[in-house]
Amino acid sequence: MAQRIFISYRRDDSRGYAGRLQGDLSRRYSDEHVFRDVEIPPGADFGEYITGLVDKCNVVLAIIGPGWLDARDREGERRIDKPDDWVRLEIERALARDGVEVIPVLVDGARLPPREELPESLLALRRRNAFELSDRRWDYDVAQLGQHLDRVLRGTSALHVRPADLPTTTATPTAAVAAAPPPAPTPTPAPEPADHTTFAVFAAAAVALLAAFPADLLAHNLVDRAPLDRDNLVTVRDFILEKAIFFGIVGALAALTVGFLSRRSREPIVSTLLGLGAGIVAGAAYAGAYAGLTLSSAEGTDTASTAVGMITAGAFLGWAFGAERAGARLEASCAGLAGGLLAGGVVGALHESLTTAAEHRFLAGLCVALIVTTAGFVGLRLPRDSTAPAAELLTRARAAPPAMHR
Repeated sequence: MAQRIFISYRRDDSRGYAGRLQGDLSRRYSDEHVFRDVEIPPGADFGEYITGLVDKCNVVLAIIGPGWLDARDREGERRIDKPDDWVRLEIERALARDGVEVIPVLVDGARLPPREELPESLLALRRRNAFELSDRRWDYDVAQLGQHLDRVLRGTSALHVRPADLPTTTATPTAAVAAAPPPAPTPTPAPEPADHTTFAVFAAAAVALLAAFPADLLAHNLVDRAPLDRDNLVTVRDFILEKAIFFGIVGALAALTVGFLSRRSREPIVSTLLGLGAGIVAGAAYAGAYAGLTLSSAEGTDTASTAVGMITAGAFLGWAFGAERAGARLEASCAGLAGGLLAGGVVGALHESLTTAAEHRFLAGLCVALIVTTAGFVGLRLPRDSTAPAAELLTRARAAPPAMHR
């Protein structure tokens, strides 16, 4: 049976998105009508098989990610510039055919390549209206794409006429007796559980704020340290240890809260370990930055040292909230850094007016809460980066010569 939908993509650019889209479209049209290159039979000629499918399909979905245009071969040359690039050949052949619809599908924030950077044979791709698939609204976007494909595929074997679409005729008594019973209604899938990520982030921030008091007392009692002294490195070591304990406790409790309340997070125990580890590193970074500034200055710079320490710690705490998402680690770290900058501003505004130990603990908790809020929103709101199904790792070897690399 001919595949009606052909998915063209670069493996190192959008493999996960292509696999996810194939799965969704296969559920809509069945597996035999949707093709991706993991299904080539053993021993088949790669080129002949691919071009034969492109010649028979009705729709070619050209998946374009951020690295689609600039993907390079071993010699450092752009693959798209080489006449034997398989992605280029697939799209060229589809564009040259009558009766096939070529749809650029933009994923992972990609945009259509500039006209001046495309080979002349692919310039027609720029004239095709692109469709964007976003992680944040994936199900909705795929449904919209499916509605368009329904119209394109109407009348083909991929889209069967529904009973409601059949013409109404006056049935004879014999025909009525012989008529088949109506098909059973398709059960409505259960709705997905509510997403409480926003509440989880605010709850984690509140936990960080409240935990600052007992965490700081516990760290202070566990590490009986003397004031920082540039001539005594033991005081620096103890200060780093104290802050690592403080940030580790707060980070673990905040991550544990998110793990329990948000279905976007990992299991609570894994989230807790991530928060603990990132908190310990963040505390050491905070203490190192604070001690470095304080001991290198002839005059007291407690406010500036605290602010810089919070900024440094923010990036590490942010990483914890994006650690399980390959596409969110950098973004969450940057968000944590931004939260650290905000916390540094709060320190600059309030530090001089706070004199008691309890007030300083409140300020530390407030700063960590700001970091948790900014980093949590970014790290948890960025959907998990799609990866190819694990079963694909067990499929037959499909390595091609360098000229066939996608």
